[in-house]
Amino acid sequence: MKILRLLLLSFMVLLSSCNLEPAHTIYSNVIIPVDERVVPATGIVNQPVNIYATAFTENACWSNIHFVLAKKDHLEYDVVALADYESFGACPELIVNGDTTLSITPDRTGDLVITFWMTQLYYETDTVIVGNAPGK
Repeated sequence: MKILRLLLLSFMVLLSSCNLEPAHTIYSNVIIPVDERVVPATGIVNQPVNIYATAFTENACWSNIHFVLAKKDHLEYDVVALADYESFGACPELIVNGDTTLSITPDRTGDLVITFWMTQLYYETDTVIVGNAPGK
C-alpha cells in the first residue's frame, strides 16, 4: 500500500511539473521567399526603374510582411521580404500576403543587378540593362 501511495504521489508531482500549455514562440524580421517579381529588362539613367514584388505565408501566425531594398553599390541592390511570426501553439491556415513596388534610379549605365533573397542562404538575381536616354 505504501508503494502505491508513493507511486501515486510521484505521478502527481511529475504531472504537475509538466507545462501542458503550448509554448509561446515569437520571431521578428524573418526572411520569407519573394513569391513573384516583375523586373523590367531595360532602364534609363536618372529615371526610376520600378520593381513589383509579392510574398506570402500560409498561416495566420505570420504578420507584418514588408520589403527592404538595400543598396550595395551603384548598380547592385538586395531585396528582402521580411515578416514577423508569433505562435501560441497551432497556427490557423490563412494566406497572409504583402506586395510592394520598389523604385531604383540608376545614376550610370551598365548592368543593374538586383538580388532577391529567398532564405538566409539562397538568392535569385535579375539584371536590368541601363542605358542613356535616346538621343543622348
